[in-house]
Amino acid sequence: MRTPLPPTTPIALLAATSLFALSACASTQERCAEPQPAGTAAAAPASAHAGRNAFFLGNAREVVEKKPIGPDEKTKFVPLFENADHTVNVIQTRGTVPLHYHAEHDELVVILEGSGTFYVEGQTRVVKAGDVQVIPRGVVHSYVHEGPGVTVVVSTFSPKFDPKDRIMVDAKKP
Repeated sequence: MRTPLPPTTPIALLAATSLFALSACASTQERCAEPQPAGTAAAAPASAHAGRNAFFLGNAREVVEKKPIGPDEKTKFVPLFENADHTVNVIQTRGTVPLHYHAEHDELVVILEGSGTFYVEGQTRVVKAGDVQVIPRGVVHSYVHEGPGVTVVVSTFSPKFDPKDRIMVDAKKP
């Protein structure tokens, strides 16, 4: 007989299911490009719209090796997994994420490579590989890639991302 899992706290659930979807785009306030469906790479999910009990095991570095950002691309999204509860992507960027927030989604980003500056609710923080940012719904945030190379993150929205919930904010009104 299986022992049921203990109940999770909202923060534990967020940390377990939410990785920030870093939607880097041009430094303008235009709407960011939406993630494109994954190709046929081995690291792609078995089902783009998995059931609630489905899980995903993969290696983000292998995804980057198989689908590297092009020399002229500012941002590249590679979807890994999606169900009703979350959307998970690997995102590579050498760009800027303009100020925005999400009214209905929590975000968490784990930085695998690169560095830059996060702006979260009026505070700035220089981040590097290994850093984690938890961004609750309603919190204004942005990101600027800095230095050589590319910033690579594993990211998730919780619940499943709806592109209409990326609400741009005028840079003059933090």
